[in-house]
Amino acid sequence: MQITADRPEAGSAHERPAAPVAVYWLLGAAAAALGALAAWLAPSGAAVVALLAALAMVAAVLALRAYAAGVRALHAAVSRANDGTLEPVTLPGASRTLVGPLAEEYNVLARNFGSLFDEMERAQLSIIGERNRHEAVLQGLPGALLVVDGDFRVTLCNRQAETLFGAPAAALVGANVFDLLHSDEAGRELLREAFLYEQQVANKVLALTLGESLRQISVNLTFFGRSPRDAQASAAIILQDITDWKRLEDLASQAEKLVAMGQLAAGVAHELNTPLGTILGYAKLLTEGRASEEKRAEYAQVIHGETRRCARIVDDLLAYARRDACPAETCEINALAREAVEAVVNCQGRRYCVAIEAPLEGEIRVRGGPGQLDIVLVNLLVNAVQACAEAASPRVRVTTRVEGAVAQVAVEDNGPGVAPQIRAKIFDPFFTTKGESAGTGLGLAISHSIVARAGGTLACDATHSPGARFVVTLPLA
Repeated sequence: MQITADRPEAGSAHERPAAPVAVYWLLGAAAAALGALAAWLAPSGAAVVALLAALAMVAAVLALRAYAAGVRALHAAVSRANDGTLEPVTLPGASRTLVGPLAEEYNVLARNFGSLFDEMERAQLSIIGERNRHEAVLQGLPGALLVVDGDFRVTLCNRQAETLFGAPAAALVGANVFDLLHSDEAGRELLREAFLYEQQVANKVLALTLGESLRQISVNLTFFGRSPRDAQASAAIILQDITDWKRLEDLASQAEKLVAMGQLAAGVAHELNTPLGTILGYAKLLTEGRASEEKRAEYAQVIHGETRRCARIVDDLLAYARRDACPAETCEINALAREAVEAVVNCQGRRYCVAIEAPLEGEIRVRGGPGQLDIVLVNLLVNAVQACAEAASPRVRVTTRVEGAVAQVAVEDNGPGVAPQIRAKIFDPFFTTKGESAGTGLGLAISHSIVARAGGTLACDATHSPGARFVVTLPLA
């Protein structure tokens, strides 16, 4: 640790410090005492007086030399301290009496300064280590970092920023951030408002022109604490080029659409293949002309029924694919549920001997047309009746309740329930666990689409056991 101070020039009075006043006073007192002693001893002889005077002068010279040696030792220690070396002062024996206390005070001061400098050096090394770690973190960020001051000037950047903008750090530091980020008007307005109101920006995608290409950049902006000297707070901007990721996302979305179209086409072909094959077979029997009139009428009736089945499959598919907004209709859901229960009881309920409970009270008016919601309720009730038909005591229960701003209609049964591995597929079109003659796999898909267009949700309650429980949530009118 180096210590800097103003050192005295060579040849100055500081090099040979004068004796303090106390020394001169001591010498004067000794001289006066010797004079008095000489006057008292004058009758005895002049030789004794001369001897005493000589001894006094020798003592004075030795005292001055010891004092000068002590002062030189202190001066040398101070000079070494100016060069950065703090060492204790060691005085000769004769000098300790005259300047010993001053040397002790210097030694205590040197020790204190030495401890202070050691602590400062440790703190400096710790700060350097933290700076190096922070620098490594900033340089290792996956995104480009720009630190901007209150005047929108870049004060710090990392290697990713150099790569993103194709310029060295020297060219980026000091540049205006709005000159670097060539965005459209919407992007510039977003950045202007962020800096004006010190609003954080999280994962906003901006279209930036970098070089000659238009890139999709994810922007995150955070503001630092404001300094009392700064009119505006500084900010850190992290930019990440997600152009390739967005391209892959679009390709994946397109691939998903193609897969969905393929599955839909396969489902349509599967569903239409059976009735079309039946139609083809009976039409061939009719064209052969060897059947009786009664058989021909029977064949025609079968062809008529299979044709209607094809038409129903196409209508259901169109109803599922339709994305028009639900008309602004409302209905009283309890009355609609009672009508749906009565219709299913008179048909499916009697056929499968399943009891349907519907303890519905009061009126709950919800958004959605009664004709559309009736399809949803009938589909759920028919599925529930068919699911629990083989139970020991088959039972279906319908309940409604209001929770906040929505109404919930629950249809539950005590059948085998929905297996966890197929729970995510039950709303897919043409997915069914029934046989080919029992359903087309479009009932839940159509119901889900109708409820979604009304602003609600249709879900399978995974916590319900035993059996299955489907919950329709609709906004209150």
